[in-house]
Amino acid sequence: MVKSTGVKEDGAAPPGGDAFKDAPWPPQSFSVSHLSDDDFKGDGLRPYALYRDLGMAAATGGMVEAHVARRARPFNRADVSKRHFHDVQFQMVYVLKGWVRNEFDGHGEQLMREGSCWIQPARIKHTVLEYSDDLEVLEIVIPAKYETVDVDEPPGGSR
Repeated sequence: MVKSTGVKEDGAAPPGGDAFKDAPWPPQSFSVSHLSDDDFKGDGLRPYALYRDLGMAAATGGMVEAHVARRARPFNRADVSKRHFHDVQFQMVYVLKGWVRNEFDGHGEQLMREGSCWIQPARIKHTVLEYSDDLEVLEIVIPAKYETVDVDEPPGGSR
């Protein structure tokens, strides 16, 4: 079992724990982002969301993207529920407010509420099935620039 320290109970590092230790990262700069409603913009990945860039992509030379996403309009299945995956190395989502119901390939439907947190493994197919009007999430993604690929199949992958 891995504890929050990232070290197993037996004291060993988890598999791949040192994978990035010697990997070259671009120089990083100090960055601070303070909350302002004016910082939420409609120019992000999803047209039905507003994004607040937390400045991590600029501070890490494009290695890490971090943003808060709010829903800009009520859920509309035709606009939102499209099966897709993100071509990333790492993606973590934390629900700050509201709830979202997703379906993940091999893991079925998941209802995430305020305080829920999940990692979407690289390229996992998933579908947003429903969300509350007040949904707000923190997303952290590596790398900062990535492709989202739509998949022509229903949730669960079966036709």
